[in-house]
Amino acid sequence: MCPLASAFTPDLRRGSALDRSLQAGPLHVPVQVRLGAGPTDELPLAVRRTGADRIVVLTEASLPEAHLDRVLRLVETVAPAEVRKLPAPPRETAEPGVVPDGAAVVALGGGRVVRAADRLARPDGTRPPLLRLPTTLRAMSDAALSVAGLVDPVAGPHPAPVLVLEWLDFLDTLDTGALRAGVCAVVRDVLAVAPGSYDQVAGRLLRDGRYDPETVAGFLSLSLEVRAALLTYDPLQTGPAAALHYGRALARALRASARPGTLPHGADALLGLLVAARLARLSGLLDVSAELAHTELVERAGGPSALPPGTDAEDVLGALMSGSAGRRPPRQRAAGTGADRVRLVLLDDLGAPHLERGRALSPVDTGILRAALDTFVPGHGPGPGPGQDRALMPLGRQAPESR
Repeated sequence: MCPLASAFTPDLRRGSALDRSLQAGPLHVPVQVRLGAGPTDELPLAVRRTGADRIVVLTEASLPEAHLDRVLRLVETVAPAEVRKLPAPPRETAEPGVVPDGAAVVALGGGRVVRAADRLARPDGTRPPLLRLPTTLRAMSDAALSVAGLVDPVAGPHPAPVLVLEWLDFLDTLDTGALRAGVCAVVRDVLAVAPGSYDQVAGRLLRDGRYDPETVAGFLSLSLEVRAALLTYDPLQTGPAAALHYGRALARALRASARPGTLPHGADALLGLLVAARLARLSGLLDVSAELAHTELVERAGGPSALPPGTDAEDVLGALMSGSAGRRPPRQRAAGTGADRVRLVLLDDLGAPHLERGRALSPVDTGILRAALDTFVPGHGPGPGPGQDRALMPLGRQAPESR
């Protein structure tokens, strides 16, 4: 369990700054969160420190032009800039792009842009200096803070990002649905790592996603503290930091198996947490009160409580077993034998990942997976919901009454 009793800082005021540092093994990543207008020289100074003679700004077509213009005005005071825009999904390639020698890369966008920037390389295969400017709440709290793609257990670490700069006014152009989706990472962090912040986060979650900047800054502060605590001695995320993968494989399978338009952005991650809790209950690991804590937090965040229309347990199970992503997998029924297992992060309790032979990935039989997923089919027998088994919830886990 991560020793974070209360990392939430809801008192960051407009015009203030939050500076943190992530140490992930040999990598040192400075992170700046800015609320409101801040110094205009921070980004140019960071670019100048790279010694680059040109800038490649990697972004996506959906980014508001005002965001791009703002960044270009600043970085072009240091060096000329080239803009590259990712093609719209699903036209993505796993092959890394090539940037000129002497260039630095600015990743300006959501998680997809951040991950793509990690794959850019110079002609000789080395990685260019990288700055991350995430523009979505989900990227700010998760992808932009990740070093998973930068630590190679064989070749060694790639250079760490020169700076992660999070301008919260970028979020002003997002609709409430995108903000609601962005809290999935902090919900995961509370359940899997920092249950001491449960009451504070639960009291500030909003189903409609209408978050004020101060609350968003508090969520980001918690995510930063969680990463700082976990990654220092576990940059490969194979030990305690594997908790950051809690619910992730299930979320990918849910997203891959859902019919287009039936699973809103971010709902896959929140529903994945509920399925993971149900799996742990059926496996004899998690008690009723801890599963109820999942249900309450996800419900307060505006997350779903059932599989999307047109999706059933076999669809999700097929995607999970095949590793499909980005497309609807062929319908298949897994046999449920000992050979048909997947490894997932499960919890013994809030903030306490279950360990199998010292690893935080537990083998789960497809029969239990199917049973867990079946409980989320609309009309199926209910699992714990808000208000049920409340008397079994230990002190310190109660969230305020639902709004």
